[in-house]
Amino acid sequence: MNALNFLKHKSEVVFVYEDYSVRRAMDEFRVSGYTALPILSRDGRYTGSITEGDFLRFLLRYDLIDMAETEQIEVRELPRRVDNRPILVDARMEDLMNIVMQQNFVPMVDGRGVFMGIVTRSDILGYFSKQLCKNT
Repeated sequence: MNALNFLKHKSEVVFVYEDYSVRRAMDEFRVSGYTALPILSRDGRYTGSITEGDFLRFLLRYDLIDMAETEQIEVRELPRRVDNRPILVDARMEDLMNIVMQQNFVPMVDGRGVFMGIVTRSDILGYFSKQLCKNT
C-alpha cells in the first residue's frame, strides 16, 4: 500500500498562506473548527503549520487585545512551537505511519516541496479499523 492512497487533496484542505494577516488566519481557524492548519507560500510550497496554541501564545506574549493590530502582522511572522513534518508523495506506508503517530495530519509534498494535500491520522485509523472488522 502507498501513502498516496490516503491523500486528502489540496482542494479539500483548509490552509492559510504565509502572507495572510494573523486576523485572517484566525478567522480561518474559527470557521474551519480545526486546531492546526498547513501554511503555504504563494507558489504552493508547504512552509509549516500553525496551531491555535501558536495564536494564543502570540496574543499573550504581545498583550494584543485590539484585534485591528493583528491585521498588520503576517502569519509568517508568528513564532510557531512546531511544524508538522511533511512526507514526499512517493513515501512508503511505514514512513507515513511513523510520522502520523506524532502528529494529527501529515502534509504531503512533491519533490519540489509543492503541497499536494494532507493525510490525517483519523483516515488511517478508519482504514485499519475497517480492515479489522473484515477479518473478524
